[in-house]
Amino acid sequence: MRHAAPPPSGVDTTWPPRRLTVVYDDHCELCVRCHDYLAKQPTHVELRFLASSDPEVYDRYGDLPWYRIELMVITDSGHAWIGPQAFIMCLWATVRWHQMSYRLSGRSLAPMAERFFHALSANRSVVSGMLSPTRCSTGACAHTPGEFAPVPPPPPPAAAAIPRPGIAAPS
Repeated sequence: MRHAAPPPSGVDTTWPPRRLTVVYDDHCELCVRCHDYLAKQPTHVELRFLASSDPEVYDRYGDLPWYRIELMVITDSGHAWIGPQAFIMCLWATVRWHQMSYRLSGRSLAPMAERFFHALSANRSVVSGMLSPTRCSTGACAHTPGEFAPVPPPPPPAAAAIPRPGIAAPS
């Protein structure tokens, strides 16, 4: 059985943590987009991201059976949150969603937040299929020039003069 790596020397292991490691599924488009969003947010603590396919994940967290199937958040001291609780911890780390994380973990909203996370997680392949890929096979591109939806033309000027019910036509 593998064990989480001991915290690096000089790292404060008291609460609140100074750094959180977020393990996400890099083969899931929804997860990749959530990672990209979270990586751009101002945070209260340092966030480190590890893709679940990274060999370091198994070396460090292979004893946690969820490391390939669930979102995981781990502190340097070894505290781990899995699934919905990991989602709440990601919110807790951000400046924007910090207060909301407390509301979502409270007695009245926690069951709803957990159901939401499980429903989204259970259907993430469907949701990912609805999203256009942000990466190509080489990982070097996100958009190919010329591949965009055409802009619809503006409505014809005559359409503005058609009277609508309840509105008087200009004279």
